[in-house]
Amino acid sequence: MTFFLFVYIESKSYSFAEQITMLTKILYEQRGSLELDPTHFKQMIEEADPRLQGLFDKLVKALVPDNRSAYNKVEAKKTIVSLCYIMAGMRNKFVNDFKLEVGLYLSASGATRAAIDTMNSIGFSACYTTVNNFKRKLVDEHPLKIRKFLSEHVNKIKKNFFLKKFLLTKISLQIE
Repeated sequence: MTFFLFVYIESKSYSFAEQITMLTKILYEQRGSLELDPTHFKQMIEEADPRLQGLFDKLVKALVPDNRSAYNKVEAKKTIVSLCYIMAGMRNKFVNDFKLEVGLYLSASGATRAAIDTMNSIGFSACYTTVNNFKRKLVDEHPLKIRKFLSEHVNKIKKNFFLKKFLLTKISLQIE
């Protein structure tokens, strides 16, 4: 005699606003690691919260026409990833560093202060002051990071060098 157990799982349909709230929470928890690849981004959000299954696909379906070339569809998906970061950033400015990354890119590309601040005013970038402060912080921390790296790795190199020298000496003594 075989018994089957059926488990009924209520699937709730979430509103767009609820899903963006969930997305914001995930991106806040993942801050510091900006995922820009559409496939990895979709996988990341769906694994972090299964209630977001299909959200990325819905955005693609709504925003990317079927008659686009395969290349343009891939590029549009990258834009949708950016849009997700921007929407989450509008709900919580501490969600991610996407706007800072854009600001750094603009600065490195030679954009003026006015251009960066204009991109900030429309929500696409961090302001010039934030970008400049971050760059200054990197410059200040860089020598410390180099010293730390060298202190950690030079000792390893020295140990390996002396070990090899010792072993070579021991081998040469055995040969004689």
